[in-house]
Amino acid sequence: MLLPIYGGSPMVWNTSMLFFQVALLLGYTYAHLSQRLLGARWQPLVHILLVVAPLLALPMSLPGWSVEGGSAPVALWLLLVLTAVVGAPFTVLSTIGPLIQRWYSWAGLPRSKDPYFLYAASNVGSMLALLAYPFVIEPAADLEAQARWWALGYRVFVVLVVACVLVIRFRTSRAPAETPAESETAAEAVAEKITWRRRMRWLGLAFIPSSLMLGATTHISTDIAPVPLMWVVPLALYLATFIIAFGSKKHRWLRYMVTIAAISAALIPWTLYIIGPDFIGILLALTLVLVAGLACHGLLAKDRPDPRRLTEFFLIVSLGGAFGGAFNTLVAPVVFNWTAEFPLVVTSLALLPILLRKSDAPTRWALPGLAVSVKVFVLAGPLVLLAATIVLRLDASSFIPAALLVGIPWCVLAIRRPRMMAIGVALSTALLLWFRMPTDSIRERTFFGNYHVYMDGSGRRMFGHGSTVHGFQFTGGPLRTTPVAYFGRSGPFGDLFAAYGEHSSRVAIVGLGTGVMAAYGHKGQTMDFYEIDPVVLKIASNWFSYLSDSQADVNAIIGDGRLELEKVPDGSYGMIVLDAFTSDSVPPHLLTYEALQLYMRKLAPGGVLAFNVTNRSLDLAPMLAATARAAGLVSMTGTGAEDPQKIYYHSRWVAIARKDADLRPLRAKSWRWHAPPAGGPVWTDAHSSLFGVLDLG
Repeated sequence: MLLPIYGGSPMVWNTSMLFFQVALLLGYTYAHLSQRLLGARWQPLVHILLVVAPLLALPMSLPGWSVEGGSAPVALWLLLVLTAVVGAPFTVLSTIGPLIQRWYSWAGLPRSKDPYFLYAASNVGSMLALLAYPFVIEPAADLEAQARWWALGYRVFVVLVVACVLVIRFRTSRAPAETPAESETAAEAVAEKITWRRRMRWLGLAFIPSSLMLGATTHISTDIAPVPLMWVVPLALYLATFIIAFGSKKHRWLRYMVTIAAISAALIPWTLYIIGPDFIGILLALTLVLVAGLACHGLLAKDRPDPRRLTEFFLIVSLGGAFGGAFNTLVAPVVFNWTAEFPLVVTSLALLPILLRKSDAPTRWALPGLAVSVKVFVLAGPLVLLAATIVLRLDASSFIPAALLVGIPWCVLAIRRPRMMAIGVALSTALLLWFRMPTDSIRERTFFGNYHVYMDGSGRRMFGHGSTVHGFQFTGGPLRTTPVAYFGRSGPFGDLFAAYGEHSSRVAIVGLGTGVMAAYGHKGQTMDFYEIDPVVLKIASNWFSYLSDSQADVNAIIGDGRLELEKVPDGSYGMIVLDAFTSDSVPPHLLTYEALQLYMRKLAPGGVLAFNVTNRSLDLAPMLAATARAAGLVSMTGTGAEDPQKIYYHSRWVAIARKDADLRPLRAKSWRWHAPPAGGPVWTDAHSSLFGVLDLG
């Protein structure tokens, strides 16, 4: 529901996760305080009133003021919208996890003295529901139907809670009556004491996996698409670690997971930096979420307190998770100009072995000076390897053998010296942070993405967004004003502009980038660029000259392209170009049936829509063709090849018009254009599943 309003940014998901973590914290706080103040006899009855209240707000729908008007930070406004729409029902839902476990401990049922196994069962249900969404629910129902189903499901939940309350009342009514204060006093008399140091350890162990899960989510959704299918994978792994940790009676695997997590702290950040955001990098990030979650949540489960302290334990765990979400969503984008939070939190995994050992293991080496040499190697080994990588400029094929040669003996020696290993890992991460902050480049980070402007050594100023180069400009010579990258005159976009743009007095372009399309503008022509992020406009104006060099009258409109186009009179543009991608991620709300209908209203007779569908992970051409057919429109697909000098990139475009006659100028321009592929899904605002557009080849 929210993605069409907030531009399809992956940060919508991270901000939503922060909201749910804070709501979970509120629910756990209520669970902790209410069971302490009301006790077994009255707390379940009072809880029924709380569970029934959200029925008044269902089914859920967005209020009219959901669109942020520009006067507040986007993340804070989104949090406000979430609070209004799902705050009450979700906070009530979040209370049931710790409360059911506490009620079970009161009921005197089997395993009542250790009800933590119910927490594992709860997370099994969460993971099954999570996986069911993209594979079952989203393909089967639109958003309106999903809201109705959700309201029905909540009513079933209310019935089940009432049934649990009746069981608790029946079983506790046979116990001697006592006041809540007397019950709590008696429980405190026998409950174990919990130090603040132990509470801080719980907090940190909950913080680390939460932050890593969100970091991996950002990494994946930035380079593929900000849709539920991409979000559920890290979250499902995160939930799986809770299931395994709290479902195990014995944790024989814990020491191995802690060791692997600590070693990963030394290897993963630099490996991800060197090999880049390919499939192996994504797989490593997901593996790290699993390993770190098992290590941290395993340590939490092993250190779980007596059931009388259960609600306090889960309150602190939820607080740590909320801190992790706040760090990634609110703090990191302000403090860092790139995603530095991911390697920083990975580094903290090197501290986990210290929690298993009170001190470094004594050395067994007998030769004089060998123990000192080993410690020096543990401390400086990664630094020497990484320094050599920087100086020699090793690529992935050279770095991996060198890393194995140094890394294997380092791991063997380091695992017995956790303190030295932690220091060595911290130093190597500090080197990475220093290396990632060169003085000859510009980095910007906002709610909508991570931007990087730099020189490539051949006279070109590059503009990177996430892991994708969105464009560049030659800083001198005749090529300075030449359209390059995906927009060359001898490519599909050149054909499109020659057939339509040259004869249009007004052109709309959704997505600014470097502003390279302004190079096509001519005198008497107006080019309106719609850009959701003001920082992109600042970059295009200050570091690239396409906008200022253009002969056309160039306007920049800040805001989501679809929402801003709604305000334009119908028939205003002879050509509308859609190129608003975040790295390789696509904003689905710009590609739907409803969006095409809007664009067509704003398009003049005989005009054309042009979509840049170049993508490493998604094949969008069949989907756009099918969606166009459903809207009664026609389409064609054009492909351009990369030239040897890489002035022009490989690109793929889709042209959509009202009728076949409107596409004749394009068909006559070049052999590059052909009939679109068949068989794609139809995307609507209520249904835009990635199944059918994933390019697995």
